[in-house]
Amino acid sequence: MAAGTTAYDFGMFEPKHKEAQEPAQKNNVIELPQERLKENRRPKHRVLAMLPTILSFLVIAGMAGAYIYGQVQLAELSESLGTVSKQLSEAQSVYTQMKMKSEAQISLETIENYASEQLGMEKINRNEVENVTLSEGDKTQVLVPIEDEGWFSRLIRSVRSFLS
Repeated sequence: MAAGTTAYDFGMFEPKHKEAQEPAQKNNVIELPQERLKENRRPKHRVLAMLPTILSFLVIAGMAGAYIYGQVQLAELSESLGTVSKQLSEAQSVYTQMKMKSEAQISLETIENYASEQLGMEKINRNEVENVTLSEGDKTQVLVPIEDEGWFSRLIRSVRSFLS
């Protein structure tokens, strides 16, 4: 062949043997050495190794549950506090109304009207008042038995009697 014709030689691309035309069957099984098989195996779950993880999860879940329970209790207590506060304000309002009503019924003017109309009483006049004068020598004295309380109480009592 000439040097210039090698670029157009299509015979190079044609199969030379019949075996080359039929592709050989490939085996899809990959064989791994024993060391790689041990690495790829799924590890067995050991309960004792997982126990700290399970316990920590349970502790965290318990703390979250306690927090939620506390928040629910707080909400319920706040609601009951609001209800009781409302009842207290209503009771104070009723108390104020009743107090005003009782004061109106027991006022001095009401008592005077009741005494004059129902009981037939009259107001006092100046000529019904009598003044009583006592002589200078008359005194009232309350006698209380003196107990021996100590020197300090006797000192105070003697100072009081001196100043009176």
